[in-house]
Amino acid sequence: MKPTPPRAATPTGHTAGPGSSSPLRITFLTHYTELYGANLSLLNLIEGLSAFGVQARVVCPDEGDLLGALDRRGVPAAVVPFEWWVSTRRTPAAAATRLYRNLRPLRAITRRMTDWGTDLVYSNSSVFAVGALAAADLGLPHVWHLREFGRRDYDLWPDFGSRLAGLAFASADATVCVSHALKLALLGRVERPNVRVVYNGVAPEAVFDERRRAADAARGREQPFTFVLVGRFRESKGQHVAIRAFAQVAARFPGVRLLLVGGAGGTGDQAYFDHCRALVAELGVADKAEFWGYIPDPERAFLAADAALMCSRNEAMGRVTVEAMAACRPVIGYDAGGTSELIEHDRTGLLYHGGPEALAKCMARYATNPDAARRHGEAGWAGARRRHSTETYAAQIHEVLRGVRERRGG
Repeated sequence: MKPTPPRAATPTGHTAGPGSSSPLRITFLTHYTELYGANLSLLNLIEGLSAFGVQARVVCPDEGDLLGALDRRGVPAAVVPFEWWVSTRRTPAAAATRLYRNLRPLRAITRRMTDWGTDLVYSNSSVFAVGALAAADLGLPHVWHLREFGRRDYDLWPDFGSRLAGLAFASADATVCVSHALKLALLGRVERPNVRVVYNGVAPEAVFDERRRAADAARGREQPFTFVLVGRFRESKGQHVAIRAFAQVAARFPGVRLLLVGGAGGTGDQAYFDHCRALVAELGVADKAEFWGYIPDPERAFLAADAALMCSRNEAMGRVTVEAMAACRPVIGYDAGGTSELIEHDRTGLLYHGGPEALAKCMARYATNPDAARRHGEAGWAGARRRHSTETYAAQIHEVLRGVRERRGG
Protein backbone atom coordinates (compact mmCIF):
# COMPACT_ATOMS: atom_id res chain seq x y z
CA MET A 1 0.00 0.00 0.00
CA LYS A 2 1.56 3.28 -1.08
CA PRO A 3 1.19 6.24 1.29
CA THR A 4 0.19 9.67 0.12
CA PRO A 5 2.99 12.21 -0.33
CA PRO A 6 3.90 14.28 2.71
CA ARG A 7 1.93 17.49 3.17
CA ALA A 8 4.99 19.70 3.45
CA ALA A 9 8.30 19.34 1.69
CA THR A 10 10.38 20.27 4.73
CA PRO A 11 9.59 20.82 8.39
CA THR A 12 9.69 24.23 9.94
CA GLY A 13 13.20 25.28 10.89
CA HIS A 14 14.31 24.45 14.40
CA THR A 15 17.51 24.57 16.36
CA ALA A 16 18.58 22.10 18.97
CA GLY A 17 16.86 22.74 22.29
CA PRO A 18 18.08 22.49 25.87
CA GLY A 19 19.70 19.19 26.73
CA SER A 20 19.95 17.89 23.15
CA SER A 21 22.99 17.78 20.86
CA SER A 22 20.98 17.63 17.64
CA PRO A 23 17.35 18.07 16.59
CA LEU A 24 15.14 15.16 17.53
CA ARG A 25 12.95 13.96 14.67
CA ILE A 26 9.76 12.35 15.94
CA THR A 27 7.10 10.59 13.92
CA PHE A 28 3.77 10.82 15.72
CA LEU A 29 0.95 8.41 14.89
CA THR A 30 -2.63 9.40 15.57
CA HIS A 31 -5.74 7.22 15.40
CA TYR A 32 -8.18 9.64 13.73
CA THR A 33 -8.12 12.98 11.93
CA GLU A 34 -10.91 15.06 13.48
CA LEU A 35 -9.98 18.04 15.63
CA TYR A 36 -11.12 16.70 18.99
CA GLY A 37 -9.33 16.21 22.29
CA ALA A 38 -6.45 13.85 21.48
CA ASN A 39 -5.51 15.64 18.27
CA LEU A 40 -5.88 19.11 19.79
CA SER A 41 -3.50 17.99 22.53
CA LEU A 42 -1.17 16.59 19.86
CA LEU A 43 -1.10 19.96 18.09
CA ASN A 44 -0.37 21.70 21.39
CA LEU A 45 2.48 19.26 21.98
CA ILE A 46 4.00 19.67 18.54
CA GLU A 47 3.92 23.47 18.89
CA GLY A 48 5.46 23.36 22.36
CA LEU A 49 8.20 20.89 21.47
CA SER A 50 9.36 23.06 18.57
CA ALA A 51 11.00 25.33 21.18
CA PHE A 52 13.21 22.37 22.12
CA GLY A 53 14.33 21.71 18.56
CA VAL A 54 11.98 18.79 18.04
CA GLN A 55 10.98 18.26 14.41
CA ALA A 56 7.59 16.58 14.08
CA ARG A 57 6.10 14.40 11.35
CA VAL A 58 2.69 12.73 11.58
CA VAL A 59 1.17 9.54 10.19
CA CYS A 60 -2.65 9.56 9.98
CA PRO A 61 -4.99 6.68 9.07
CA ASP A 62 -7.21 8.76 6.77
CA GLU A 63 -7.95 12.25 5.44
CA GLY A 64 -9.43 14.85 7.76
CA ASP A 65 -9.20 18.32 9.32
CA LEU A 66 -6.00 17.46 11.19
CA LEU A 67 -4.06 17.43 7.92
CA GLY A 68 -4.93 21.05 7.23
CA ALA A 69 -3.93 22.04 10.76
CA LEU A 70 -0.57 20.30 10.32
CA ASP A 71 -0.05 21.88 6.91
CA ARG A 72 -0.60 25.35 8.37
CA ARG A 73 2.12 24.60 10.91
CA GLY A 74 4.53 23.32 8.29
CA VAL A 75 4.50 19.79 9.71
CA PRO A 76 4.93 16.95 7.17
CA ALA A 77 2.16 14.35 7.26
CA ALA A 78 1.31 11.18 5.39
CA VAL A 79 -1.89 9.15 5.18
CA VAL A 80 -1.41 5.40 5.63
CA PRO A 81 -4.56 3.49 6.63
CA PHE A 82 -4.14 1.25 9.67
CA GLU A 83 -6.44 -0.50 12.13
CA TRP A 84 -7.08 -0.08 15.82
CA TRP A 85 -6.37 -3.00 18.15
CA VAL A 86 -9.53 -2.46 20.19
CA SER A 87 -13.21 -2.90 19.37
CA THR A 88 -16.64 -2.93 20.97
CA ARG A 89 -17.21 -6.54 19.90
CA ARG A 90 -14.10 -8.61 20.43
CA THR A 91 -13.92 -11.94 18.62
CA PRO A 92 -10.84 -14.05 17.75
CA ALA A 93 -11.61 -13.79 14.03
CA ALA A 94 -11.99 -10.00 14.12
CA ALA A 95 -8.83 -9.63 16.20
CA ALA A 96 -6.86 -11.73 13.71
CA THR A 97 -8.25 -9.69 10.82
CA ARG A 98 -7.23 -6.41 12.43
CA LEU A 99 -3.74 -7.74 13.13
CA TYR A 100 -3.36 -8.77 9.49
CA ARG A 101 -4.61 -5.37 8.31
CA ASN A 102 -1.98 -3.71 10.49
CA LEU A 103 0.85 -5.88 9.20
CA ARG A 104 -0.02 -5.04 5.59
CA PRO A 105 0.64 -1.25 5.85
CA LEU A 106 3.59 -1.68 8.25
CA ARG A 107 6.14 -1.56 5.44
CA ALA A 108 4.65 1.66 4.04
CA ILE A 109 4.77 3.24 7.51
CA THR A 110 8.37 2.20 8.22
CA ARG A 111 9.44 3.38 4.76
CA ARG A 112 7.92 6.78 5.44
CA MET A 113 9.64 6.94 8.83
CA THR A 114 12.97 6.05 7.22
CA ASP A 115 12.54 8.70 4.52
CA TRP A 116 11.86 11.26 7.26
CA GLY A 117 14.97 10.25 9.19
CA THR A 118 12.88 9.38 12.25
CA ASP A 119 14.70 9.14 15.57
CA LEU A 120 11.72 8.20 17.76
CA VAL A 121 8.20 6.85 17.24
CA TYR A 122 5.38 8.38 19.29
CA SER A 123 1.93 6.73 19.52
CA ASN A 124 -0.66 9.37 20.44
CA SER A 125 -3.27 6.94 21.76
CA SER A 126 -3.74 3.56 23.42
CA VAL A 127 -6.18 2.27 20.78
CA PHE A 128 -3.61 1.15 18.19
CA ALA A 129 -0.36 -0.80 18.28
CA VAL A 130 1.08 -0.16 14.82
CA GLY A 131 3.44 2.48 16.24
CA ALA A 132 4.99 -0.09 18.56
CA LEU A 133 5.30 -2.54 15.66
CA ALA A 134 6.98 0.06 13.43
CA ALA A 135 9.42 1.10 16.15
CA ALA A 136 10.37 -2.51 16.82
CA ASP A 137 10.84 -3.17 13.11
CA LEU A 138 13.18 -0.19 12.76
CA GLY A 139 14.93 -0.61 16.10
CA LEU A 140 13.79 2.86 17.20
CA PRO A 141 12.65 3.99 20.66
CA HIS A 142 8.91 4.13 21.18
CA VAL A 143 6.81 6.39 23.42
CA TRP A 144 3.19 5.47 24.15
CA HIS A 145 0.89 8.33 25.18
CA LEU A 146 -2.20 6.84 26.86
CA ARG A 147 -5.19 9.18 26.68
CA GLU A 148 -8.30 7.06 27.21
CA PHE A 149 -9.58 4.29 29.47
CA GLY A 150 -10.98 2.47 26.46
CA ARG A 151 -13.44 0.12 28.12
CA ARG A 152 -14.85 2.59 30.63
CA ASP A 153 -15.29 5.59 28.37
CA TYR A 154 -15.82 4.13 24.88
CA ASP A 155 -16.62 0.45 25.56
CA LEU A 156 -13.50 -0.55 23.63
CA TRP A 157 -11.90 -3.90 24.48
CA PRO A 158 -8.31 -4.84 23.58
CA ASP A 159 -8.16 -7.56 20.92
CA PHE A 160 -5.70 -9.63 22.91
CA GLY A 161 -6.94 -8.86 26.41
CA SER A 162 -6.28 -6.13 28.97
CA ARG A 163 -3.32 -7.94 30.54
CA LEU A 164 -1.39 -8.22 27.29
CA ALA A 165 -2.26 -4.63 26.39
CA GLY A 166 -0.95 -3.46 29.77
CA LEU A 167 2.31 -5.37 29.26
CA ALA A 168 2.69 -3.76 25.84
CA PHE A 169 2.12 -0.28 27.27
CA ALA A 170 4.61 -0.85 30.08
CA SER A 171 7.28 -2.21 27.71
CA ALA A 172 7.59 1.02 25.72
CA ASP A 173 10.73 3.09 26.21
CA ALA A 174 8.45 5.61 27.91
CA THR A 175 4.74 5.57 28.70
CA VAL A 176 2.86 8.79 29.36
CA CYS A 177 -0.54 8.79 31.09
CA VAL A 178 -2.82 11.83 31.14
CA SER A 179 -3.89 11.23 34.76
CA HIS A 180 -3.09 9.11 37.77
CA ALA A 181 -6.53 7.52 37.44
CA LEU A 182 -5.68 6.34 33.92
CA LYS A 183 -2.28 5.06 35.02
CA LEU A 184 -3.90 2.99 37.76
CA ALA A 185 -6.58 1.62 35.42
CA LEU A 186 -4.26 0.56 32.59
CA LEU A 187 -0.97 -0.19 34.35
CA GLY A 188 -1.92 -1.07 37.92
CA ARG A 189 -0.24 -0.02 41.14
CA VAL A 190 3.29 -1.17 40.32
CA GLU A 191 5.61 1.82 39.92
CA ARG A 192 7.77 1.73 36.80
CA PRO A 193 10.62 4.15 36.02
CA ASN A 194 9.53 4.52 32.39
CA VAL A 195 5.94 5.58 33.25
CA ARG A 196 5.08 9.24 33.80
CA VAL A 197 1.84 11.14 34.43
CA VAL A 198 1.67 14.36 32.39
CA TYR A 199 -1.52 16.41 32.20
CA ASN A 200 -2.46 17.76 28.78
CA GLY A 201 -1.72 21.34 27.90
CA VAL A 202 -4.49 23.31 26.22
CA ALA A 203 -3.01 26.70 25.27
CA PRO A 204 0.14 28.84 25.52
CA GLU A 205 0.47 31.08 28.56
CA ALA A 206 -0.19 34.14 26.38
CA VAL A 207 -3.55 32.65 25.34
CA PHE A 208 -4.42 31.99 28.96
CA ASP A 209 -3.77 35.68 29.60
CA GLU A 210 -5.93 36.71 26.65
CA ARG A 211 -8.81 34.57 27.89
CA ARG A 212 -8.49 36.04 31.37
CA ARG A 213 -8.83 39.52 29.89
CA ALA A 214 -11.84 38.41 27.85
CA ALA A 215 -13.44 36.98 30.99
CA ASP A 216 -12.81 40.22 32.87
CA ALA A 217 -14.37 42.21 30.04
CA ALA A 218 -17.53 40.07 30.24
CA ARG A 219 -17.94 40.64 33.96
CA GLY A 220 -20.96 42.68 34.94
CA ARG A 221 -23.04 41.89 31.87
CA GLU A 222 -26.76 41.41 32.31
CA GLN A 223 -27.83 37.85 31.52
CA PRO A 224 -29.37 34.83 33.24
CA PHE A 225 -26.91 32.75 35.23
CA THR A 226 -25.71 30.36 32.53
CA PHE A 227 -24.34 26.82 32.69
CA VAL A 228 -22.57 25.16 29.77
CA LEU A 229 -21.71 21.57 28.91
CA VAL A 230 -19.33 21.02 26.00
CA GLY A 231 -18.94 17.58 24.41
CA ARG A 232 -20.14 15.28 21.68
CA PHE A 233 -23.56 13.83 22.36
CA ARG A 234 -23.00 10.41 23.89
CA GLU A 235 -24.79 8.94 26.87
CA SER A 236 -21.43 8.57 28.63
CA LYS A 237 -20.98 12.37 28.49
CA GLY A 238 -24.10 12.82 30.63
CA GLN A 239 -26.04 15.52 28.79
CA HIS A 240 -29.27 13.90 30.01
CA VAL A 241 -28.05 14.20 33.61
CA ALA A 242 -27.29 17.89 33.09
CA ILE A 243 -30.74 18.50 31.59
CA ARG A 244 -32.54 16.79 34.48
CA ALA A 245 -30.47 18.67 37.04
CA PHE A 246 -31.02 21.95 35.23
CA ALA A 247 -34.78 21.41 35.21
CA GLN A 248 -34.71 21.08 39.01
CA VAL A 249 -32.70 24.29 39.34
CA ALA A 250 -34.90 26.16 36.87
CA ALA A 251 -38.01 25.21 38.87
CA ARG A 252 -36.56 27.07 41.88
CA PHE A 253 -34.67 29.83 40.07
CA PRO A 254 -36.31 30.75 36.75
CA GLY A 255 -33.48 33.10 35.78
CA VAL A 256 -31.05 30.42 34.62
CA ARG A 257 -29.94 29.13 31.24
CA LEU A 258 -28.24 25.99 29.90
CA LEU A 259 -25.99 25.76 26.82
CA LEU A 260 -25.38 22.32 25.31
CA VAL A 261 -22.47 22.57 22.89
CA GLY A 262 -21.50 19.67 20.66
CA GLY A 263 -22.73 17.61 17.78
CA ALA A 264 -23.85 14.07 17.14
CA GLY A 265 -21.42 13.46 14.29
CA GLY A 266 -18.20 11.47 14.43
CA THR A 267 -18.36 9.32 17.53
CA GLY A 268 -21.54 11.08 18.67
CA ASP A 269 -24.96 9.45 18.87
CA GLN A 270 -27.81 10.95 16.85
CA ALA A 271 -30.49 8.95 18.70
CA TYR A 272 -29.15 10.20 22.02
CA PHE A 273 -29.05 13.77 20.71
CA ASP A 274 -32.70 13.46 19.67
CA HIS A 275 -33.54 12.07 23.11
CA CYS A 276 -31.95 15.10 24.77
CA ARG A 277 -33.90 17.47 22.52
CA ALA A 278 -37.10 15.70 23.52
CA LEU A 279 -36.12 15.70 27.19
CA VAL A 280 -35.87 19.48 27.49
CA ALA A 281 -39.39 19.76 26.06
CA GLU A 282 -40.70 17.04 28.34
CA LEU A 283 -39.26 18.77 31.42
CA GLY A 284 -40.54 22.19 30.38
CA VAL A 285 -37.16 23.91 29.94
CA ALA A 286 -37.01 24.12 26.13
CA ASP A 287 -37.09 27.92 26.35
CA LYS A 288 -34.09 27.95 28.72
CA ALA A 289 -31.85 25.31 27.08
CA GLU A 290 -29.92 26.07 23.89
CA PHE A 291 -28.35 23.50 21.57
CA TRP A 292 -25.38 25.16 19.90
CA GLY A 293 -24.10 22.22 17.87
CA TYR A 294 -20.41 21.71 17.21
CA ILE A 295 -18.12 24.74 17.32
CA PRO A 296 -14.39 24.41 16.57
CA ASP A 297 -13.24 26.51 19.53
CA PRO A 298 -15.30 26.17 22.73
CA GLU A 299 -13.87 29.38 24.21
CA ARG A 300 -16.86 31.33 22.92
CA ALA A 301 -19.24 28.99 24.70
CA PHE A 302 -17.35 29.13 27.99
CA LEU A 303 -17.19 32.93 27.89
CA ALA A 304 -20.94 33.01 27.23
CA ALA A 305 -21.53 31.04 30.43
CA ASP A 306 -20.89 31.53 34.14
CA ALA A 307 -20.07 27.93 35.08
CA ALA A 308 -19.28 24.70 33.20
CA LEU A 309 -20.48 21.15 33.77
CA MET A 310 -18.56 17.89 33.40
CA CYS A 311 -21.02 15.03 33.85
CA SER A 312 -18.99 12.19 32.38
CA ARG A 313 -18.10 9.56 34.96
CA ASN A 314 -15.14 8.19 33.03
CA GLU A 315 -12.92 11.01 31.85
CA ALA A 316 -9.29 9.99 31.58
CA MET A 317 -8.47 13.69 32.00
CA GLY A 318 -11.10 15.92 30.46
CA ARG A 319 -9.68 18.58 28.15
CA VAL A 320 -12.87 20.65 28.20
CA THR A 321 -12.62 20.91 31.99
CA VAL A 322 -9.28 22.67 31.61
CA GLU A 323 -10.51 24.77 28.68
CA ALA A 324 -13.32 26.04 30.90
CA MET A 325 -10.78 26.91 33.59
CA ALA A 326 -8.68 28.71 30.98
CA ALA A 327 -11.71 30.94 30.38
CA CYS A 328 -12.00 31.67 34.13
CA ARG A 329 -15.07 29.49 34.53
CA PRO A 330 -15.55 27.16 37.51
CA VAL A 331 -16.41 23.56 36.71
CA ILE A 332 -18.93 21.31 38.46
CA GLY A 333 -17.67 17.81 37.80
CA TYR A 334 -18.51 14.24 38.67
CA ASP A 335 -16.03 13.06 41.28
CA ALA A 336 -14.30 10.24 39.39
CA GLY A 337 -11.42 9.54 37.01
CA GLY A 338 -9.25 12.41 35.91
CA THR A 339 -11.92 14.99 36.80
CA SER A 340 -11.18 14.48 40.50
CA GLU A 341 -7.55 15.43 39.84
CA LEU A 342 -8.39 18.62 37.94
CA ILE A 343 -10.96 20.22 40.26
CA GLU A 344 -10.13 21.21 43.81
CA HIS A 345 -13.51 21.05 45.53
CA ASP A 346 -14.80 24.37 46.85
CA ARG A 347 -11.76 26.21 45.54
CA THR A 348 -11.59 25.85 41.73
CA GLY A 349 -15.01 24.25 41.28
CA LEU A 350 -17.34 21.70 42.83
CA LEU A 351 -17.30 17.89 42.78
CA TYR A 352 -20.44 15.81 43.17
CA HIS A 353 -21.45 12.18 43.62
CA GLY A 354 -24.76 10.71 42.54
CA GLY A 355 -27.27 11.69 39.90
CA PRO A 356 -29.21 14.80 38.83
CA GLU A 357 -30.23 15.70 42.40
CA ALA A 358 -26.60 15.95 43.56
CA LEU A 359 -25.62 17.94 40.49
CA ALA A 360 -28.61 20.27 40.94
CA LYS A 361 -27.49 21.14 44.48
CA CYS A 362 -24.11 22.27 43.17
CA MET A 363 -25.68 24.22 40.33
CA ALA A 364 -28.08 25.95 42.73
CA ARG A 365 -25.15 26.94 44.91
CA TYR A 366 -23.57 28.89 42.07
CA ALA A 367 -26.88 30.27 40.80
CA THR A 368 -27.58 31.78 44.23
CA ASN A 369 -23.98 32.92 44.81
CA PRO A 370 -22.42 34.16 41.56
CA ASP A 371 -19.55 35.71 43.51
CA ALA A 372 -18.46 32.25 44.67
CA ALA A 373 -18.57 31.05 41.06
CA ARG A 374 -16.38 33.97 40.03
CA ARG A 375 -13.83 33.32 42.81
CA HIS A 376 -13.64 29.64 41.96
CA GLY A 377 -13.22 30.48 38.29
CA GLU A 378 -10.32 32.81 38.99
CA ALA A 379 -8.59 30.24 41.20
CA GLY A 380 -9.13 27.59 38.53
CA TRP A 381 -7.60 29.85 35.88
CA ALA A 382 -4.44 30.40 37.95
CA GLY A 383 -3.99 26.70 38.56
CA ALA A 384 -4.70 25.75 34.95
CA ARG A 385 -2.25 28.34 33.61
CA ARG A 386 0.45 26.90 35.84
CA ARG A 387 -0.28 23.22 35.17
CA HIS A 388 -1.86 23.06 31.71
CA SER A 389 -0.04 25.61 29.58
CA THR A 390 1.57 24.44 26.35
CA GLU A 391 4.93 25.47 27.79
CA THR A 392 4.57 23.29 30.90
CA TYR A 393 3.17 20.39 28.89
CA ALA A 394 5.97 20.44 26.31
CA ALA A 395 8.70 20.83 28.94
CA GLN A 396 7.49 17.75 30.79
CA ILE A 397 7.23 15.67 27.62
CA HIS A 398 10.65 16.90 26.50
CA GLU A 399 12.06 15.68 29.80
CA VAL A 400 10.57 12.26 29.02
CA LEU A 401 12.08 12.32 25.52
CA ARG A 402 15.48 13.39 26.80
CA GLY A 403 15.44 10.49 29.25
CA VAL A 404 14.65 8.04 26.44
CA ARG A 405 17.43 9.49 24.32
CA GLU A 406 19.96 9.21 27.13
CA ARG A 407 18.98 5.62 27.90
CA ARG A 408 19.33 4.79 24.21
CA GLY A 409 22.77 6.34 24.08
CA GLY A 410 21.82 9.57 22.30
